[in-house]
Parts: sequence; C-alpha cells; structure tokens
Amino acid sequence: MKNDLQRYLDVFAAIAASAGLEVRRPGRNWVPLAPLVRGSHVSLSVTAHKIRVNLNNDDDRDRVKFRRLSVERSKIHEEIGEGLLWDEKDGRNKTVVRATRDGGYADDDWEGQHRWAVDVMQRFETAFGRRLR
Repeated sequence: MKNDLQRYLDVFAAIAASAGLEVRRPGRNWVPLAPLVRGSHVSLSVTAHKIRVNLNNDDDRDRVKFRRLSVERSKIHEEIGEGLLWDEKDGRNKTVVRATRDGGYADDDWEGQHRWAVDVMQRFETAFGRRLR
C-alpha cells in the first residue's frame, strides 16, 4: 500500500509540473506547491479513498489571512467552482481552505483524479494568490 501511495504522489508531481505548477518535493501523503506568499501554499493531500486540494496558511495564528479571504468567500466559491471547507483549525497557528473529491491512491481512476486536482490547484493559485499578494 505504501508503494501505491508513493507512486501516486510521484505520478501526480510529474503531471502537475508538466501543467506548469511549481511543485515542491512530495511529503508523506502530500504534494506542495511553491508558496503563494510567505506562509501560504497550495497542496494536494491524498488518502486511500479521498483527495484534497488545500490552501494552507501555516502562519495564521491571528487569523488575518483567513478573515481577509472569508470576506470574499462567495466570490471565491464561484471562481473555484467547487464546494470548499473553510477550517480555522482552533488552537493551531494554521488555517486551511480545501476542496475534496472521492477517490484516492487505492482507487483506479488516477488519471481523472490527477486532472481534477491540477485544475483545482490552478484555480486555487489564481483565486487565492491574487487575494493574498
């Protein structure tokens, strides 16, 4: 199973890079992109049966980034075209906004999953990037 996960991440990283995304070295179950701004980056995370595209605000203890984005929540939802979960991660320095899709490294449709993730990551970079810069 670990080999499937690693292969999934490696294949996705190559596809994302070829689509023009600035991919960083994959982690244990994620593939991060270059930071949008200091402390904020988009990533793919995967489990056996779920994939997520995340906006990670790793330095948002005071929730300034989260609040600034929340003001435009409906516009962001329209631009991204996916249902989004907005998570303040109570008690942590981090905030996250994510889109989730069924399917993961243990499922068959890697090509469809990867296509979806690249598309959503590009939309995340555009929608969140211009609001955070």
